[in-house]
Amino acid sequence: MRYWLNLFSPRTWEDFRSNGSDVSGFSENNWTRAKRIQFGDVFLCYLIGVKKWIGALRVVGDRYSSLHHIFL
Repeated sequence: MRYWLNLFSPRTWEDFRSNGSDVSGFSENNWTRAKRIQFGDVFLCYLIGVKKWIGALRVVGDRYSSLHHIFL
């Protein structure tokens, strides 16, 4: 199990929460990093601007790509 930093702005955190809190995305530039993320890894979520830790998310599915974004 590995731990990964997942940064949210107040807006992206609100979007994440209002859309079910079950998919997190990355830009296509992070594909190399996303390939290393595996089932069972944990995202430590940090809210930038507010400077606050806001959660921990366990990876429970495979990554997929859609229109220049990577989702887990």
